Amino acid sequence: MNFSKWENILLKKLKKPLKKERIARLFRVDADDEQFIEFFSSMILTGKLVELKNNKFGLSEKMNMITGILDVNPRGFGFVITEDSSEDIYVPLHNMGTAMDKDRVLVKIMSKRKREGKIVEVLERRTEKISGIVKKSGKYYYIIPDDKKILRNIFINDEITDDIEGKKAIVEIVEWISLKHNPTGKIIEILDYSNKVDLQGRLILLEHGFEEEFPQDVINESNSIVFNSDNLKNRKDLRKENIFTIDPESAKDFDDAVSVKQLANDILEIGVHIADVSYFVREGSKLNTEAYKRATSVYLIDKTVPMLPEKLSNDICSLKPDEDRFTISCVFTVNSKGKVITSDIFPSLIRSKKRFNYKEAQNILDGTIESPFKNDLVLLNDIAKILRKEYRKQGRIDFDVPETEIILDDDKVPIDIVSKKRLNTHMLIEDLMITANMIVAKYLSKKMKHSIFRIHEKPSEDKINKMKDLLVKFGYKLKSNDPVSIQHIIERSEQSNSDFLIKGIVLKSMKRAIYSIENAGHYGLGLTFYTHFTSPIRRYPDLIIHRLIWKIVLGRELAVKNIDLIAKHSSEREWAADKAEHDSVDIAKMTYIASHQSKRFEGIISSVTPFGIFIMIKDVLVEGLLRYRDMDDDFYQIQDDEMSVKGINTKKTITVGDEVLVLIKSIQPDKMTMELQIENFLKSQQ
Repeated sequence: MNFSKWENILLKKLKKPLKKERIARLFRVDADDEQFIEFFSSMILTGKLVELKNNKFGLSEKMNMITGILDVNPRGFGFVITEDSSEDIYVPLHNMGTAMDKDRVLVKIMSKRKREGKIVEVLERRTEKISGIVKKSGKYYYIIPDDKKILRNIFINDEITDDIEGKKAIVEIVEWISLKHNPTGKIIEILDYSNKVDLQGRLILLEHGFEEEFPQDVINESNSIVFNSDNLKNRKDLRKENIFTIDPESAKDFDDAVSVKQLANDILEIGVHIADVSYFVREGSKLNTEAYKRATSVYLIDKTVPMLPEKLSNDICSLKPDEDRFTISCVFTVNSKGKVITSDIFPSLIRSKKRFNYKEAQNILDGTIESPFKNDLVLLNDIAKILRKEYRKQGRIDFDVPETEIILDDDKVPIDIVSKKRLNTHMLIEDLMITANMIVAKYLSKKMKHSIFRIHEKPSEDKINKMKDLLVKFGYKLKSNDPVSIQHIIERSEQSNSDFLIKGIVLKSMKRAIYSIENAGHYGLGLTFYTHFTSPIRRYPDLIIHRLIWKIVLGRELAVKNIDLIAKHSSEREWAADKAEHDSVDIAKMTYIASHQSKRFEGIISSVTPFGIFIMIKDVLVEGLLRYRDMDDDFYQIQDDEMSVKGINTKKTITVGDEVLVLIKSIQPDKMTMELQIENFLKSQQ
């Protein structure tokens, strides 16, 4: 059921808080009406409707309330990061209630001038499971959380027979009544320290609310699924087509395949064929509930935590070579100028003819390997370059941030860090997927009122102006606020040693891309319509897009339950996954540096703060801190430009972009802290 009309009615007619039964009368239905119950629940879950005293409900936006993610500071306060990307809301400890770090919350704005708020409801817990060290007080046990952003110890309310004081454990929260009391919980596992790398990965996942193991009922449901390629109803049989996949060498799940045909008059027919996960993961199933909960796969340095069980992600849904597989195909024609002429979207059956990795496909393009697929790869590579050029003209910003690859030994210990090269084949697949995502977004926007879009809103004027001021300090003048001018600055910066700093300045000025049922366009890609269609094995919104396509094909009700909540939840879980993956990489990099602690590293000043200077170590791209208290040649103060510090006596200036040689003063990989000292200055921005 599409409830957008119902929501508009409620916004207009609900002038004051009412009981549920009175609200139902606004729609001329009973409170036990099935559709009303579903609508009412959706409004509560998304935080748009709030329960007040005397069993009455009011509209949050009319009571200065807004939803967001709580980011707790270990010092005892927090900020709610709002979903509309506006300014964060400060929340003091006494107004935090029983909310914990990374919970999705409803916050009431108490002071607009100070942008201060009070949390009135926890809409969704990040996690109920927390790791920590077991302590004992008298005959009672409690857990001191590893995560310093969890500000309360957790008391154990079950009987403990063994002496477990000092051990690391996972506790599940059972109850937290109010801020006046500590939460209580039960120990569900004592953790083993024998494999520190594996343990660290588990702790990262727990901190960000991800589970490694699937519930048994979900495993049972996935194991009961049987693939039967005889069911061709509503599908096109493309098994004779020359379709193939290009993925990373280590990939186990292949959710996208491509094909190409040369037509007359320099027209190419491109096929993007995506695993039809929605055929197997049905609405109302246990698989769907778990996929929604996870919302995304998580890729740590030593392990992958998939959104779907292996039976689906690595087998039935994976587009493995020489095996029949169900797909949703986006087939489009494009001319030699990169203009999409026609497009068609439909369920299909394919049989991949070949599985390439990126390097192998690149070697074929370079002519170092012979292959019957060379002509197809050349055609795709040529048209991808043309598409990329057109996207740049439309305003696409290509950050191309430098990446590293961490090499692990058999015990998962980092032994080397190397630069990751961006190949033409990476860009080939990226540009074809962007085109398919754009086509599908346009298609769905015409067919239905609400879909899920991938949106990226324009930066605020304040952010743009601050970015301009910072770029000027590096010798770059942004002539216009449009994306084309920003891309020009990025391309110029790539000729310098400070390119990652310039890209960092630009990135920090940008809003975060999110999922939304309201299409606001994608600023960073320069596209009016964009969605995520191409990775349903690892992203829940893509699975929903496939489900909507199937509803159109079958002529069914063109709506998905709680689609607004799905968009919000998916954005939040994506943020959590990004942070978990970033933490995993930083810990691995610091573990590597710790094993080379006596080595001198080249670095570049990346930012200055009131308490110290951050320095990016170039080879491994990880930041360390030089505290002012450890600088014994002078007393340093941060300057008004927030880009430099100056010695009070020597007048020596240290500026963002200065290149330095550093030594490791201290390092704690598991806490992601590294303190540095400068041995020598190599190059100054002054």
